[in-house]
Amino acid sequence: MDYERLKTLIIGSLVFVGFLFVAFILIVRKLKREFESSKVVEPDDVFYQNLKTALEKQHALTEEVKRKERFQKTVLDNISVGVAVFDRYKKLRDSNSFFRKLFSIDENSNGKTIVELGFPEGFVEFVKSINFSMLFQPFEKQLNLKEKVLLIRVSKIQFMTDAEGILLLIHDITELENAKKKLELRNRLEYIGEMSANMAHEFKNAISTVKGYAQMILTGENDDKSLKYAEKILKESENINEVVNRFLLYAKPLNISLENIDAKEFLNKIESKFEDKEYVDFLFESENFVFKGDRVLLRQCFENLILNSIESVRGNDNPSVKVFLKKSENGEVIFRVVDNGKGIPEDEITKVFVPFFTTKSEGTGLGLAICEKIIAKHNGSIEIKSEQGIGTEVIVRL
Repeated sequence: MDYERLKTLIIGSLVFVGFLFVAFILIVRKLKREFESSKVVEPDDVFYQNLKTALEKQHALTEEVKRKERFQKTVLDNISVGVAVFDRYKKLRDSNSFFRKLFSIDENSNGKTIVELGFPEGFVEFVKSINFSMLFQPFEKQLNLKEKVLLIRVSKIQFMTDAEGILLLIHDITELENAKKKLELRNRLEYIGEMSANMAHEFKNAISTVKGYAQMILTGENDDKSLKYAEKILKESENINEVVNRFLLYAKPLNISLENIDAKEFLNKIESKFEDKEYVDFLFESENFVFKGDRVLLRQCFENLILNSIESVRGNDNPSVKVFLKKSENGEVIFRVVDNGKGIPEDEITKVFVPFFTTKSEGTGLGLAICEKIIAKHNGSIEIKSEQGIGTEVIVRL
């Protein structure tokens, strides 16, 4: 009985130990497989991790390049210089907004030739004349077109494809050249004015003498014919005297007396002089403001400009003269007179500020010359835009 129990106990123990051994073997094999499996996969994990890092860096570099391209484009599109790149076959490769605006072309112009883009003839001839093979050093050229004066700098440029092209940097110096011409003219006229002032004084003295004799004839006993002639002498003497006075005003040095001017009050006083002209409208285009100027001289100038417009619309079935005054965002005082009169011929616009030039049957031709002198003394500018049969706009900026 005891022997059988012992036998059973030994057999059970052996079975249990065997079971534990089998379980241990299975666990060891599983761990070995997992270890070997992990040894095979690990190199792939490193590769994919490196690839991911490389892609992230590439993406960051691409975004940085795009950011720099956007920055460069923003800068190029916000400078007041025309930038254009042509290939060696004179086809447009790229340009900035100032260049496109300067020549009125759109953004889809790349790849087109200078002829296809409809550039002004002078510009086309200039670009055609650029000898690419002889372009060793950058050079500059002033180009006088019909309506523009351009200063162009030409140089070679190398593309990323190792091909070469032409880089043009274009400055619009039209206003600068016009200002230089006006300054030269003003200097010449001031020199002439200094010499003429003394002559005018002597001339005025002679007129006074003639006028005195005419008045003596009128007050004495004379026949009707003599009185009629005396009246004509007196009238013409007064006209000549007015011309001399205006000439002296133009010729002599102009001294201005600056003071604070209330803009609305200033415009209202000018308006009161023309209240009988129903077709003359005065418009204040901004909040009231105060500016510095010579009240008397500026009023004289502005009233003269309005009188010119009134003269221009005479005979018009539906006359219109509009007077505007405002202060711009950059602080400029802008005075404008716009009319629908007969306009000024294109070839005469550049002459209107020349002393004694006039298209009127009556007048001295000194009004605009004096007005320009007054505005120049205020460090301002005066511009005239006109089209025959349409009307005229005069713009004064202070």
